Amino acid sequence: MVQKISSFLCCILVLCLTGCGYAFTGGGSILPSDVKRIYIPLAENNSTEAGFSLILTEALRDRFEQFGVVTVVDQEAEADAILNTRILKVQRGTQSVTSKTDTALQQNTTVTMALELKRREGTMLWRNPRLSVSRAFGSATGAVVTTSADFAGGSLGGADLGGLNEREVARGQEQEALNSLAEQAARTVYDQAVAPDF
Repeated sequence: MVQKISSFLCCILVLCLTGCGYAFTGGGSILPSDVKRIYIPLAENNSTEAGFSLILTEALRDRFEQFGVVTVVDQEAEADAILNTRILKVQRGTQSVTSKTDTALQQNTTVTMALELKRREGTMLWRNPRLSVSRAFGSATGAVVTTSADFAGGSLGGADLGGLNEREVARGQEQEALNSLAEQAARTVYDQAVAPDF
């Protein structure tokens, strides 16, 4: 009787865990077993967003190293595969406005890129010719994002905020959005190119 109850409870547990939407990341790879080292060169930037190629490249390297499934190497000659990234465009637009003054309350930034993961000799392993990620950020006067590293680290305080002009605040929010977009893109690329579907 006890054995039947424990078998029944185990079956229920298995059904609950498989049907509840849990997903595990980092436990394996859909890449061929001989692809262990990946070289990620600086992203080619065809957009007008200066410096974004470095932000995106670092986010990709961090994400690919995070789970230990593959090793990111510093030299192409050491790699089994190469992840080439080309930023096609960074586009901004107004997402919402006030009804009375048409002042922008939220801006939306979209980054579109093309990516290819190839073996060093050129065989294609994975490709996404048009990956897009988007992020909205506030742009209302007086709205300040206080989660930045400078604010959290103490180099900016509440008294400093009054001295920032509207453009400086908006640029800080844009930069935070670009950092988040780079991390979002890196997560998506890793999930599509490396992580197995469970």
